[in-house]
Amino acid sequence: MTVVETLADWVCATRYDDVPERVRELTRAQIASVVGAIFASAHSRDAGAVHRAVRGWAAPGPASVLSTGERWSVHDAVLVNSARSMALDYDDYLYMGHTGHSAVLASLALGEAEGHAPREVLTAMVLANEIGGRVGASAVLGPQNGQAWSFIHAIEGAVVGAKLWRLSPAQTAHALAIALYQPTFTLWPGFMGPGSKVLTAAQPTVVGLQAAAFAREGMTGAREIFEHRRKGFWASFSWAPLPGMLARLGEAWVSDTLAFKRYPGCAYVDTTLDALFTVLAEVRAVTGSALRAEDVKRVVVEASLLSVEMDNLSSEHLHADEPLSPVNVNFSIPFNVAIAIAIGAHDGRALSQETLDDSAGSIRELARKTELVHDWGMSLAVVRAFDGVSGGALKALRPRQVAGLIAGYQKQLGGRKRTGLRPRGLIAEWGTLARMARATNVERPRGDFTGFRMAFPAQVTLETHDGRCYRARQDVPIGAPGQPGRIEAAYEKLAREAHLPPQRTAELAAALRGFEARPVAETVRLACAG
Repeated sequence: MTVVETLADWVCATRYDDVPERVRELTRAQIASVVGAIFASAHSRDAGAVHRAVRGWAAPGPASVLSTGERWSVHDAVLVNSARSMALDYDDYLYMGHTGHSAVLASLALGEAEGHAPREVLTAMVLANEIGGRVGASAVLGPQNGQAWSFIHAIEGAVVGAKLWRLSPAQTAHALAIALYQPTFTLWPGFMGPGSKVLTAAQPTVVGLQAAAFAREGMTGAREIFEHRRKGFWASFSWAPLPGMLARLGEAWVSDTLAFKRYPGCAYVDTTLDALFTVLAEVRAVTGSALRAEDVKRVVVEASLLSVEMDNLSSEHLHADEPLSPVNVNFSIPFNVAIAIAIGAHDGRALSQETLDDSAGSIRELARKTELVHDWGMSLAVVRAFDGVSGGALKALRPRQVAGLIAGYQKQLGGRKRTGLRPRGLIAEWGTLARMARATNVERPRGDFTGFRMAFPAQVTLETHDGRCYRARQDVPIGAPGQPGRIEAAYEKLAREAHLPPQRTAELAAALRGFEARPVAETVRLACAG
């Protein structure tokens, strides 16, 4: 059997009762997180542009636009809802992919529009998360990564359509293959700075739903779309494919790794902000008042390679002569630190265009005082956590694959390197790296997600002009696997960002916690802001 046939068989065979309750509970929390992100984007200029444009061609239909309560076609509602959930980078994520924009929103739209049972809708979300996360993991060693894997939203949309329309295994395999026939991906210039980023998941999700509809009507796709060795998916999107990440479906659940962001921004800034807010609380405890921007002498952030390189990429798109925007600050450690200090918060309101414009001077000054430093120990902690889930797949790479990875990294990621990941730097650090790799060696079955810790370590040191120094470290983000209270973090995000009357917000949260207890349309209407 080919890869798509194997995936399709599992999608068709899996039922609600096959999904562990712990996974269903996490998926309900994921809905709360996605809805919270949509509420937070109320003032997004770019998501608003998508909304207005779609309104120009949309006709009345059965699916709700969550930000206003307008009812349009499934495709139009998904397009707007997904753009809004992406607008502030305030999404959920798992190992490996940012799956909620498609898994949740495509399922809600079809569930509402066609009256599918809530148990079936929740199952479709779980299956889309599982397939999307695993497809992303299979191509993690390649030129696209994280949210740049926009192709996962196409295959997730196809999974949702295939499951809710009860396609046969053969039809479902064709749906997945059609969805990946023209795989979408992002280009850094359009993702890191301008508003086009909000389309990252929106358009591919619609493509995936369309792929399932085409397959339902008899269209065929390439069964060898993943593994074809010349122009297949892995040949095009990975320097070293990891097909083993698609194994153990139904035995291990990638949904166990769902994480819910506490702050709008890249996942790699979360631990920095967790540590920073610990520091700000200590400043208040010591001095009796909140830290003022003018009191800051210097901030040093030590972080892993992922955080440093995301900051590296974003730096090309932050220009002194251009206004700050929620998009161009999302991946910058100095600017996210500066926003939190200048505004005293880091939520949807803090990243509204009006707030950024009003505080731009102070934010830029604080960003200039913030230094980001790469720490090899933190990078190895990330490798240990992620390679542990892959069953040590990185250690099994051949020398030619390793060389290809390093060459690809140098070409694809940010310009001037502020890390040791250069030939001279690697030679200088080789002894340290070898000792640390031996010390952090882990043995865990491939695909065992239950003990996963979403480790992105960061340490913040803040110096004030009065000579005081404050320091805090966070290894696992609040809201991520490995931290207690993960599920509650999603509902807290919903309560924090919802611009609804308190009683309505409480009713919505209760409906999401008991998602299967009422028709999907009733729950969706509670989530509509209009």
